[in-house]
Amino acid sequence: MSGEAVFWIFIVVFTVVMFGAFFFLDRPKPSRNIPTKLSVHTDSSDPRGRHRPAERVDPAETDSRL
Repeated sequence: MSGEAVFWIFIVVFTVVMFGAFFFLDRPKPSRNIPTKLSVHTDSSDPRGRHRPAERVDPAETDSRL
């Protein structure tokens, strides 16, 4: 067999293996009925959630630099 024939056989076999691996590994995982996003409890009276409100800043005590 010549070197060019071996090269093209390798290319074809490699391409078939890559396509097979792509379709085999790209399938979605089976569902286990586990929610993917955990819901965060939010309180309607506190729109910021579980964090305490930030302290007020006096603009006279700050400078104009960013």
